[in-house]
Amino acid sequence: MATELSDVVRERLEAPNYWHLACLNPDGSPQASPMWVDLRDGKILLNTAKSHRKYANLKGNPNVALSNNDATENPFDHVQIRGRVVEVIEGQDAEDDIDSLARKYIPGAERYDFRAPDEERVTFLVEPTHVRHYVP
Repeated sequence: MATELSDVVRERLEAPNYWHLACLNPDGSPQASPMWVDLRDGKILLNTAKSHRKYANLKGNPNVALSNNDATENPFDHVQIRGRVVEVIEGQDAEDDIDSLARKYIPGAERYDFRAPDEERVTFLVEPTHVRHYVP
């Protein structure tokens, strides 16, 4: 069941903050990656290349965790989100999504210029199922 995002959490997701994605390798061991994120219709948008380990992990097991902390003011002020991948987007729409993320995260960027030759992008939409914002 989807969980509603508070205004503070929504603002963190909409701002160019880095998030850490945790997913599971096929052997059950954890894998973590820093990620660019965005929001689309209440779901968290992630984008990666099909050649990356996290692509296979997310295709194999849709359960994820994301975390973010306020690195400037109070590093103990953090958000934890658990959720499930509910939609996978490929093709031109996924290519457009990485360009949109580049414009969000790289000042002055028009597109994502770091694609490897023959790289294919994929977007995962994550429905949050548990959200916790902790401020000590």
